[in-house]
Amino acid sequence: MEFKDRLKKARERRGLNQTQLGETLGVSAQTVQQWESGKTMPRHKRIEALASKLDVRPQWLLLGQGEMQEKRGNELIFHETEIVDGDAPLAEDEVEIPYFREVEMAAGDGRTQVIENHGAYMRFSLPRLARAGVDPKQAACATVSGDSMEPAIFDGSPIGIDKSCRHIIDGRVYALDHGGMLRVKRLYRLPLGRMRVVSDNHIEYPEEVYTLGDPDAPKIIGRVFWWETFA
Repeated sequence: MEFKDRLKKARERRGLNQTQLGETLGVSAQTVQQWESGKTMPRHKRIEALASKLDVRPQWLLLGQGEMQEKRGNELIFHETEIVDGDAPLAEDEVEIPYFREVEMAAGDGRTQVIENHGAYMRFSLPRLARAGVDPKQAACATVSGDSMEPAIFDGSPIGIDKSCRHIIDGRVYALDHGGMLRVKRLYRLPLGRMRVVSDNHIEYPEEVYTLGDPDAPKIIGRVFWWETFA
Protein backbone atom coordinates (compact mmCIF):
# COMPACT_ATOMS: atom_id res chain seq x y z
CA MET A 1 0.00 0.00 0.00
CA GLU A 2 1.40 3.39 -1.03
CA PHE A 3 1.03 6.77 0.68
CA LYS A 4 -1.87 7.72 -1.59
CA ASP A 5 -3.73 4.54 -0.63
CA ARG A 6 -3.12 5.02 3.10
CA LEU A 7 -4.31 8.62 2.87
CA LYS A 8 -7.54 7.61 1.12
CA LYS A 9 -8.11 4.79 3.61
CA ALA A 10 -7.63 7.10 6.60
CA ARG A 11 -9.84 9.81 5.09
CA GLU A 12 -12.69 7.41 4.33
CA ARG A 13 -12.35 5.84 7.77
CA ARG A 14 -13.07 9.27 9.30
CA GLY A 15 -16.09 9.72 7.00
CA LEU A 16 -14.60 12.73 5.18
CA ASN A 17 -14.74 13.61 1.52
CA GLN A 18 -11.83 15.37 -0.19
CA THR A 19 -13.42 18.81 0.18
CA GLN A 20 -13.99 18.37 3.91
CA LEU A 21 -10.44 17.16 4.52
CA GLY A 22 -9.10 20.07 2.51
CA GLU A 23 -11.11 22.55 4.58
CA THR A 24 -9.60 21.26 7.83
CA LEU A 25 -6.12 21.83 6.38
CA GLY A 26 -6.76 25.06 4.49
CA VAL A 27 -6.15 23.48 1.07
CA SER A 28 -8.40 22.79 -1.91
CA ALA A 29 -10.16 19.53 -2.74
CA GLN A 30 -8.02 19.43 -5.89
CA THR A 31 -4.87 19.36 -3.76
CA VAL A 32 -6.20 16.41 -1.77
CA GLN A 33 -7.18 14.68 -5.02
CA GLN A 34 -3.63 15.11 -6.32
CA TRP A 35 -2.21 13.57 -3.13
CA GLU A 36 -4.56 10.60 -3.41
CA SER A 37 -3.80 10.08 -7.09
CA GLY A 38 -0.06 10.09 -6.39
CA LYS A 39 0.61 13.12 -8.59
CA THR A 40 2.03 15.18 -5.71
CA MET A 41 3.15 14.63 -2.12
CA PRO A 42 2.39 16.93 0.82
CA ARG A 43 5.31 18.53 2.64
CA HIS A 44 6.52 17.11 5.95
CA LYS A 45 4.62 19.65 8.09
CA ARG A 46 1.47 18.87 6.13
CA ILE A 47 1.97 15.15 6.82
CA GLU A 48 1.92 15.91 10.55
CA ALA A 49 -1.27 17.94 10.16
CA LEU A 50 -2.89 15.22 8.05
CA ALA A 51 -2.05 12.56 10.62
CA SER A 52 -3.52 14.69 13.40
CA LYS A 53 -6.74 15.42 11.52
CA LEU A 54 -7.16 11.78 10.46
CA ASP A 55 -6.22 10.40 13.88
CA VAL A 56 -3.40 8.17 12.58
CA ARG A 57 0.34 7.90 13.27
CA PRO A 58 2.54 10.05 10.97
CA GLN A 59 4.98 7.14 10.47
CA TRP A 60 2.16 4.91 9.30
CA LEU A 61 0.71 7.54 6.99
CA LEU A 62 4.02 8.48 5.36
CA LEU A 63 5.93 5.20 5.37
CA GLY A 64 3.44 2.49 6.28
CA GLN A 65 5.45 1.66 9.40
CA GLY A 66 3.91 0.37 12.62
CA GLU A 67 0.30 0.54 13.72
CA MET A 68 -2.21 2.84 12.09
CA GLN A 69 -3.15 4.49 15.41
CA GLU A 70 -1.43 5.25 18.68
CA LYS A 71 -2.67 3.45 21.76
CA ARG A 72 -4.40 6.12 23.82
CA GLY A 73 -3.23 5.84 27.37
CA ASN A 74 -5.73 8.40 28.64
CA GLU A 75 -8.78 6.74 27.09
CA LEU A 76 -9.47 3.75 29.31
CA ILE A 77 -11.64 0.96 27.93
CA PHE A 78 -12.45 -1.55 30.65
CA HIS A 79 -13.96 -4.86 29.62
CA GLU A 80 -15.25 -5.55 33.13
CA THR A 81 -17.81 -3.40 34.87
CA GLU A 82 -16.67 -0.72 37.29
CA ILE A 83 -20.13 -0.46 38.88
CA VAL A 84 -20.16 -1.67 42.48
CA ASP A 85 -23.22 -2.73 44.46
CA GLY A 86 -24.55 0.38 46.18
CA ASP A 87 -24.90 -1.48 49.49
CA ALA A 88 -21.23 -2.42 49.60
CA PRO A 89 -18.96 -0.21 51.72
CA LEU A 90 -16.74 2.24 49.85
CA ALA A 91 -13.15 0.99 49.76
CA GLU A 92 -10.23 3.27 50.59
CA ASP A 93 -9.11 3.36 46.96
CA GLU A 94 -12.61 4.03 45.55
CA VAL A 95 -14.59 7.19 44.91
CA GLU A 96 -18.22 7.77 43.93
CA ILE A 97 -18.83 10.04 40.95
CA PRO A 98 -22.26 11.44 39.93
CA TYR A 99 -24.30 10.71 36.81
CA PHE A 100 -25.43 13.09 34.09
CA ARG A 101 -28.85 12.27 32.68
CA GLU A 102 -31.70 13.69 30.61
CA VAL A 103 -34.82 14.70 32.54
CA GLU A 104 -38.10 16.16 31.32
CA MET A 105 -38.45 19.85 32.04
CA ALA A 106 -41.12 21.03 34.47
CA ALA A 107 -43.24 22.53 31.67
CA GLY A 108 -44.25 19.00 30.66
CA ASP A 109 -44.06 19.72 26.92
CA GLY A 110 -41.68 16.86 26.17
CA ARG A 111 -38.52 18.97 26.26
CA THR A 112 -35.59 17.67 28.26
CA GLN A 113 -32.58 19.12 30.01
CA VAL A 114 -29.27 17.56 30.96
CA ILE A 115 -28.59 17.63 34.69
CA GLU A 116 -25.93 16.22 36.97
CA ASN A 117 -27.96 13.91 39.17
CA HIS A 118 -26.42 13.68 42.62
CA GLY A 119 -28.81 10.91 43.59
CA ALA A 120 -27.08 8.28 41.46
CA TYR A 121 -23.39 7.40 41.50
CA MET A 122 -20.86 5.05 39.97
CA ARG A 123 -17.84 3.85 41.91
CA PHE A 124 -14.42 4.25 40.37
CA SER A 125 -10.98 3.11 41.39
CA LEU A 126 -8.87 6.12 42.43
CA PRO A 127 -5.69 4.62 40.89
CA ARG A 128 -7.48 4.24 37.56
CA LEU A 129 -8.69 7.84 37.66
CA ALA A 130 -5.14 8.93 38.48
CA ARG A 131 -3.80 6.89 35.55
CA ALA A 132 -6.25 8.68 33.26
CA GLY A 133 -5.19 12.05 34.70
CA VAL A 134 -8.71 12.81 35.94
CA ASP A 135 -9.42 14.74 39.14
CA PRO A 136 -12.19 12.83 40.99
CA LYS A 137 -13.90 16.15 41.76
CA GLN A 138 -14.16 16.80 37.99
CA ALA A 139 -15.35 13.30 37.07
CA ALA A 140 -18.91 12.30 36.19
CA CYS A 141 -20.70 9.45 34.42
CA ALA A 142 -23.52 8.99 31.93
CA THR A 143 -25.14 6.22 29.90
CA VAL A 144 -24.96 6.18 26.10
CA SER A 145 -28.29 5.96 24.30
CA GLY A 146 -28.44 4.75 20.69
CA ASP A 147 -26.03 3.14 18.23
CA SER A 148 -24.40 6.23 16.70
CA MET A 149 -21.01 5.46 18.29
CA GLU A 150 -20.93 1.74 17.51
CA PRO A 151 -18.79 -0.30 17.16
CA ALA A 152 -16.68 1.59 19.73
CA ILE A 153 -19.39 2.44 22.27
CA PHE A 154 -22.62 0.44 22.38
CA ASP A 155 -26.14 1.45 23.33
CA GLY A 156 -26.48 1.38 27.12
CA SER A 157 -22.74 1.60 27.82
CA PRO A 158 -21.72 3.63 30.88
CA ILE A 159 -19.11 6.32 30.18
CA GLY A 160 -16.77 8.39 32.35
CA ILE A 161 -16.51 12.14 31.70
CA ASP A 162 -13.71 14.55 32.62
CA LYS A 163 -15.55 17.86 33.09
CA SER A 164 -12.29 19.81 33.32
CA CYS A 165 -11.40 18.97 29.69
CA ARG A 166 -13.63 21.00 27.38
CA HIS A 167 -11.05 21.99 24.78
CA ILE A 168 -11.23 20.00 21.56
CA ILE A 169 -8.53 17.43 20.85
CA ASP A 170 -9.15 16.20 17.31
CA GLY A 171 -10.66 12.72 17.20
CA ARG A 172 -11.36 12.36 20.91
CA VAL A 173 -14.80 11.50 22.28
CA TYR A 174 -16.84 14.10 24.19
CA ALA A 175 -20.14 14.25 26.07
CA LEU A 176 -22.36 17.04 24.79
CA ASP A 177 -25.46 18.85 25.97
CA HIS A 178 -27.31 19.62 22.74
CA GLY A 179 -30.50 21.50 23.53
CA GLY A 180 -31.31 19.19 26.42
CA MET A 181 -30.14 16.01 24.68
CA LEU A 182 -27.16 14.12 26.07
CA ARG A 183 -24.98 13.16 23.09
CA VAL A 184 -21.61 11.41 22.77
CA LYS A 185 -19.51 12.22 19.67
CA ARG A 186 -16.01 12.65 18.33
CA LEU A 187 -15.05 16.29 17.80
CA TYR A 188 -12.68 17.97 15.36
CA ARG A 189 -11.69 21.61 15.11
CA LEU A 190 -12.28 23.55 11.91
CA PRO A 191 -11.14 27.01 10.78
CA LEU A 192 -13.20 30.09 11.67
CA GLY A 193 -14.20 28.79 15.10
CA ARG A 194 -16.20 25.81 13.85
CA MET A 195 -16.22 22.16 14.88
CA ARG A 196 -17.11 18.84 13.27
CA VAL A 197 -19.35 16.50 15.26
CA VAL A 198 -18.73 12.94 14.08
CA SER A 199 -20.34 9.57 14.86
CA ASP A 200 -18.35 6.34 14.53
CA ASN A 201 -21.43 4.90 12.79
CA HIS A 202 -21.11 7.59 10.13
CA ILE A 203 -23.06 5.63 7.50
CA GLU A 204 -26.31 6.05 9.44
CA TYR A 205 -25.38 9.28 11.23
CA PRO A 206 -23.85 11.94 8.94
CA GLU A 207 -21.41 14.38 10.45
CA GLU A 208 -22.55 17.81 11.61
CA VAL A 209 -20.75 21.15 11.58
CA TYR A 210 -21.38 23.96 14.08
CA THR A 211 -19.88 27.31 14.98
CA LEU A 212 -18.58 27.27 18.55
CA GLY A 213 -20.64 29.51 20.79
CA ASP A 214 -23.61 29.54 18.41
CA PRO A 215 -26.94 29.12 20.29
CA ASP A 216 -27.72 26.00 18.24
CA ALA A 217 -24.30 24.41 18.80
CA PRO A 218 -23.83 21.58 21.33
CA LYS A 219 -22.22 22.55 24.63
CA ILE A 220 -19.25 20.43 25.64
CA ILE A 221 -19.76 18.79 29.04
CA GLY A 222 -16.33 17.17 29.02
CA ARG A 223 -14.06 14.59 27.40
CA VAL A 224 -15.02 10.93 27.66
CA PHE A 225 -12.06 9.17 29.29
CA TRP A 226 -13.66 5.75 29.86
CA TRP A 227 -16.42 3.57 28.53
CA GLU A 228 -17.52 0.05 29.31
CA THR A 229 -17.66 -2.57 26.60
CA PHE A 230 -19.79 -5.68 26.70
CA ALA A 231 -18.50 -9.16 26.01
